[in-house]
Amino acid sequence: MLPILNKYLKLLKNTNFLLLILVIFIGQAASAFLVLALIVSVFKQTGSNFGVSGVILSFALPSFLLMAVSGLVADLFDRKIIIIFANTFIALVVLLILVSKQAFYASIPLAFLYFAGNSFFIPASSAATAQLVKKRQLLLANSLFISALAGGVIIGLFLAAVISFFAGAQMVLIICEALLISAAALSLFLPKLLPRKRANFTIIKTLADIWKGFDYIFDHKVIWFFFGMFALIQGIIAFGITLAPGFFEEIVGVSIEKSPLLIFPLIGIGVLLGIAVSHLPGKKEGTLVSLGLAVLGLATATVGGFVNVFGTANLIFVPVVFFLIAVGLGSVVVLIASRAALQENVSHHYQGTVFGANIILASFFSGLFSPAAATFEAIWGYANLLLGAGIVITLVSFFCLYAAKKWQF
Repeated sequence: MLPILNKYLKLLKNTNFLLLILVIFIGQAASAFLVLALIVSVFKQTGSNFGVSGVILSFALPSFLLMAVSGLVADLFDRKIIIIFANTFIALVVLLILVSKQAFYASIPLAFLYFAGNSFFIPASSAATAQLVKKRQLLLANSLFISALAGGVIIGLFLAAVISFFAGAQMVLIICEALLISAAALSLFLPKLLPRKRANFTIIKTLADIWKGFDYIFDHKVIWFFFGMFALIQGIIAFGITLAPGFFEEIVGVSIEKSPLLIFPLIGIGVLLGIAVSHLPGKKEGTLVSLGLAVLGLATATVGGFVNVFGTANLIFVPVVFFLIAVGLGSVVVLIASRAALQENVSHHYQGTVFGANIILASFFSGLFSPAAATFEAIWGYANLLLGAGIVITLVSFFCLYAAKKWQF
């Protein structure tokens, strides 16, 4: 454990990389503040999973529409400028939400603009991580990148829940604005992050090369496998977010105002465990993806089966605690392993575009899985849905293990 810690500390001595990680963490925390404010408001007014699904769609749609363009932009222009522009733009959007003082329903169109700006930030920052570290440090860098993404969201959601509970939604938005201003200011100190240009560079030639790059990607099993897994796990997360408010209120007996205070610390513990698991010696990325999905699937099926047998008894609290830890562990292992594999196998020239395209696929899965979760819950109920979803995820993990062994990745 100590050698791994020393490697992390050595990597964080790279001040440019540390600065980028801080910008990512602060930006994700700010996004979490906005997300929680919207989800809590909509669920309180509708009491429906379909309302939560509508909020998630308002987040996913900008990524689906804009990420291909933003990925291409990240491959053409200075990624530092893109990061500064994106943070400044979304800070202005939150300022508009604050000034308008409207109900959160009226703020959803502005939230669309917020995540449109954020769509340019994600591929630029993702590609920039590979520029600031050596190739042998990519797995460690990916662990920190995913930790900044997941940690920013989890810690942001938890703090936003506490602030919302004690000080109200308006204070949540004020702090969100302060965080975004801080992220934009810190971005100014990043070094230039110009993508590597080639001789006879033109946009048309770049587009043609990108098409060839994707043709290459989908001719190679190792790349399209991890491309799909990295997007799929994000769709599964959207599925869970859609069900969480109603599940905790109806099954666990914890209201929407209080449930985030329980959920996010436990998921955070799982994330920390997942980071440790992702560095198990001798484990290839394909095996880690299978392991992460298996943990997630078995935990989900167990909770679904428990609710089927015992209903909403007081005993439900114990399996839910372990379930939340397993969600954090399984999800982060899949994210770290699949992203590391992509960065190792995709040319630097196309990483912005590839990660942009991946977020499009993730947005598609989120847009599909979120309303599906609300619909299937209305038909089958939480217990049967969780049991069935857990079994399906576990079967997918077996397929991943088979593919990893057969194709040796």
